[in-house]
Amino acid sequence: MAAGVDAQALGPRRQLLKTLGLAASMGLPSLGGPAAASPSGRHKDWVIRHEMRRAADGTPSLELAVLHLLLSKTEASHGPFRLETMPPRENLTQSRQMLDLRIGALDLMATMTSKTREADGIPVHTCMRRGLNGLRLPIALASRRRELEEVRSLQQVRQLRVAQVAHWPDASVMRANGMTVLPIPRLDVFEAMLKRDRFDLFALAADEAFGIVNALPGVVVLSDWLLAYPSTFSFIVNQARPELAERLRQGWRVVQADGSFEALHEKLVGAEVAQAQLGSRRWLSLSNPELPPAALRQDGRLWHPLVRQRVIAPLLR
Repeated sequence: MAAGVDAQALGPRRQLLKTLGLAASMGLPSLGGPAAASPSGRHKDWVIRHEMRRAADGTPSLELAVLHLLLSKTEASHGPFRLETMPPRENLTQSRQMLDLRIGALDLMATMTSKTREADGIPVHTCMRRGLNGLRLPIALASRRRELEEVRSLQQVRQLRVAQVAHWPDASVMRANGMTVLPIPRLDVFEAMLKRDRFDLFALAADEAFGIVNALPGVVVLSDWLLAYPSTFSFIVNQARPELAERLRQGWRVVQADGSFEALHEKLVGAEVAQAQLGSRRWLSLSNPELPPAALRQDGRLWHPLVRQRVIAPLLR
């Protein structure tokens, strides 16, 4: 999953947010600034260090906007907060972020959930991407589109070379399902490697694929099929901040009740998900042996309807 720093590649999504006026409607200019002082001074206890980035035009990533929503919805019960963005670093990977979380340099991160990653922090089991990060759309050269749209089964996919970023948990999921996975170091190198025939396909989540690929000449998102597996993308909190994990859980309870999360998600990625035309594709199902069982037990309304129907419900029977 193209998460954390990789999400910065989604330029069209930023423009969508800007057009919708999301930053202004959510009060997002305060995302990185100090919280208003309160008589009790409680804001000093709620400084939250993270590495989720804004775009150059000031619009937030999905995970940063959701974090702000959850904290804002709990100000009455828990007090003001201040988000402290850590200084940018070159070639930052999710593995390095997990290390920083484990040693206490970060208070939380947003990531695809796995058994391994949950061992390094306190998981907050609600998927901010509505399970869409487990729907992987195949990315190919336009010149090979007709050939690769003919895929009808997982067995055919196993005959292809599929690339994934090495530190994304998705690479392990695909490998566990018998696929030939070629690891690449970073998201921004896949275009060049694809054009040099280093692999046949890349795969990106349904809520991010078009925002990345539309800007790449000669590269297309295939339209007839996808890979589907159960997956959640959630906050994991520093072990030393259990009070932060509980505040986020309370925030989720609030936004589940008032519908504000679903509205936010639709504003951020609704147009891109619609472009993916998920209902008209063939779904090739994979298992996810790294998914913690507790990750599936969230409020059913928060899954995308097709994810709930085709991926989650069969696992809960």
